[in-house]
Amino acid sequence: MKTNMLRHSLLISLILFLNFNVFGQKILGTVVDKNQNPLEMASVMLLNAKDSSLVSFVSSASTGAFEIYDAPKGDFLIQITYLGYENFWKKLTLGADAVNLGTIILKENTKELQSLVVSDYGSPMEFGKDTVSYNAAAFKIKPGDVVEDLLKKLPGVEVERDGSVKAFGENVQNVLVDGKEFFGKDTKIATKNLDADAVEKVQVFDKKSDMAEFTGIEDGQDERTINLKLKPGKKAGYFGTAELAGGTGERFKERASINRFSPKSRISFIGLANNINEQNFSMQDYISFMGGIGSMMSGGGMNINLGENGGLPMGLINNQGVQKSFAGGLNYSKDLNKKTSLVSSVFFNDFFNDLNNNATRENFLKDASYLSKILGNQSSNNLSTSFNLKLSSKISAFQNVIFRLDGGLGSNRMNSVSSDVSLRNDNSKINENNSIYDISGKNYRLTPDLTYQQKFSKLGRSMVMKAKTNISHTANDADLDANYTFYSDQLTTRQILQNQQSANEGMSYDLNAAYIEPLGKKRYVEFSAGLNDQNNKLNTDFFDIINDALVYNLNFSTWYNRDYINRKTGLKYSSTQTKYNWAAGFKYENSLLKGTVNNENTNIKNQFSAVLPELYYNYEFGNGHNFNLDYTTDMAEPSLLQLQPIVNNSDPLNIYKGNPSLSNEYKHNLSMRYMKYNAFEFRMFYASLRAGFTHNKINNSINIDEFFVRTMSPMNSKNEQSGSGRIEYSTPIKPLKVKTKVTLRSNVSNGYSLINNVWNQTTIFGKGINFSVENRKKAKLDVLAGIRYYRSDSRYSENANLGQFYTETTLFVEGSLNIGENMILKTNFDNVSYQQSFSKDAVNVPLLKVNLTTFVDKNKKLRLTAEIFDILNQNKGISRNSNLSYNEISQTNVLGRYFLFGLSYNIKGFKKAHGIEIKMGDRD
Repeated sequence: MKTNMLRHSLLISLILFLNFNVFGQKILGTVVDKNQNPLEMASVMLLNAKDSSLVSFVSSASTGAFEIYDAPKGDFLIQITYLGYENFWKKLTLGADAVNLGTIILKENTKELQSLVVSDYGSPMEFGKDTVSYNAAAFKIKPGDVVEDLLKKLPGVEVERDGSVKAFGENVQNVLVDGKEFFGKDTKIATKNLDADAVEKVQVFDKKSDMAEFTGIEDGQDERTINLKLKPGKKAGYFGTAELAGGTGERFKERASINRFSPKSRISFIGLANNINEQNFSMQDYISFMGGIGSMMSGGGMNINLGENGGLPMGLINNQGVQKSFAGGLNYSKDLNKKTSLVSSVFFNDFFNDLNNNATRENFLKDASYLSKILGNQSSNNLSTSFNLKLSSKISAFQNVIFRLDGGLGSNRMNSVSSDVSLRNDNSKINENNSIYDISGKNYRLTPDLTYQQKFSKLGRSMVMKAKTNISHTANDADLDANYTFYSDQLTTRQILQNQQSANEGMSYDLNAAYIEPLGKKRYVEFSAGLNDQNNKLNTDFFDIINDALVYNLNFSTWYNRDYINRKTGLKYSSTQTKYNWAAGFKYENSLLKGTVNNENTNIKNQFSAVLPELYYNYEFGNGHNFNLDYTTDMAEPSLLQLQPIVNNSDPLNIYKGNPSLSNEYKHNLSMRYMKYNAFEFRMFYASLRAGFTHNKINNSINIDEFFVRTMSPMNSKNEQSGSGRIEYSTPIKPLKVKTKVTLRSNVSNGYSLINNVWNQTTIFGKGINFSVENRKKAKLDVLAGIRYYRSDSRYSENANLGQFYTETTLFVEGSLNIGENMILKTNFDNVSYQQSFSKDAVNVPLLKVNLTTFVDKNKKLRLTAEIFDILNQNKGISRNSNLSYNEISQTNVLGRYFLFGLSYNIKGFKKAHGIEIKMGDRD
């Protein structure tokens, strides 16, 4: 049945893409310079003669040759551009025959072009020395589209279904607006909230670290970055969007984005409110809070676990629970003078989540297993405000100062009602816990950071010094009412009724300095030193509630002071050449961990030292063609939670206690990446290999007593290994006018857990394949369809017969259709199928969503929207979690079918701009 479904889905996708007029006209030619040398990567555009809109686009091959397939009949302009040469253009009338333009000689541009005003046509793509630049006007967008919609149309840029962005195979880590940070490093705020109509150019480049940018010496710390260069007219007025919608089940959605730009200052406001599980920003504050709560409920069923890629678990944004968000932010940047600039932002977030959970967990012993059935209801609220500021000043041609200030404050509350039953294989009860846990907390943090950069008269000689401080405070107040029962020969029932108070004060400083000396021929040696000191004071006071009175509990109350001092010195040699750059070096790191428990009744002192080698190599074969190798080592200290010797009894059947005697982990990480992007054929090949080895890996030691009460404590276990590989290949199929992409991935990990003093080795193998196909000409119809498949197998040394597997298969289709001039129909369909070894039947979740937009005025500023979510009413919140000691599958409450009706308005007010200014060359 599954095979038939896959066959039918792929057949439907193929029918959607096939255009039977596959034998259109072909345009041929070769681009050379005056000496008949071929010009590779010249941009060749076919433009509509009426409105100069882009019809087709290719780049010339290494021979200078180009071919445009499937050109329709009619009147067109052909335009060819190449950096440093004058533009070539010619009028064409296409009929039934192919057109051979022959050899086209581009003339060198004898004048240094600073800017060019173009009124009718422009180049869709420009390849500079370190930047790929897209002319947004060449890619048709619809009124109301945001930047994310524009990015989906750009060759080489991909927007994943979770909103993350890739450019030429690499994850985009920064999105800038006119070269300035926009709400910090949260990329989704810019891509999901800024109007695409405001963008003149999208520039893709590798942003260097502050140090590499200042010194000009590569350090391997580049981050793939997108810069949104706004249209000149947008810098002299205001623009934005306001949206309001309501629907069945009291569902609502409100969003606003308003921007006011001038040549020297920029101010942006974004706001949203909804109860349909949408967030157009990151969830870091909420994750941090819930991660802390999860650690206090480490054995229960209501914690949040991070997924494979360190992100949110599958479905949290749209599937887990019913969420309500109110958020708003203000971003302000200003050029104070020619040498000093300011970038700042403040963000407010009020987030609610109601989560019902039904989980089945298989727990592993030495040669047996038992089940846990977990039911729970969790209601949480996170109220937070965060801010960041960056002040940059170029004191002179040889000196820079950068000051950053980050901070935030918040309050949180969570109430959890849960039931946890452990069962033998015959379904007889072992133990049971019914508990109510209510916790509230407040926190604040402040992190000032100062960087001083100094160049000397000798070219390449430089010095960088950094000082950073972090101040934080967290206070929690919790009430626990737990009633637990042991089922044995004699029934035993107990109760914990407690008030639990905790406070954590943190203070740290970090000092770093580096000196670079040139050795000639673009070779350098770097000396570095650093000192980091982290101090925490953690007090935990437990009170038993007896006859409504608070009685202090000395057994569970703890005072813990921790001081972690880290000193490091380093030496690195680097070479930066035309085609390649590399660096090799090492750091010597010495750490001292001092701790005091219960007012010096217990003293802790551990010292660690290690030599940490590093190696970086990058080779550039050409534009879009490179190889990268990176080897790093790191000494990771235990977390405060793992060190603090505090018994957490919030779940009496799953008790957690820290271990102040933990040692540091020593990590080796090796990664290799290869990418080749063919701009002539729009083909991309990307391959990566990663390997990791961790000595003294910190894992939980688990002891399960005769009543199956689990007591967990962190310990340094045996070594852990991991590896992963990934291959991506995308290519157009020109006769079918489609683009295909296939991704193969695999991973393996090997670790150890200690259960009842018996080591159990766990090996996990994973493999997956993604395949997608989409049409290339998207003026009227935009369709993406494909399949994702992943399988994971777990094997255990002590109980090999309990090996587990799960599979996840997703069929998906996304479509957008322009109906006439004033109507747009969008649809999303996913069918997710889950299969797990300890569950007999597969779970299928078909999810269909449809959106219809109608423009009601001739300027297309006002539009009406109608949306249906989960038309089939089949949404299910299914998630899985694998651990060294258990496998779990859970189902949570989710949003069901709802209808949403709304309207939105594009806000525009500009001074009149004369033409479009396009700067030819690298990023400006």
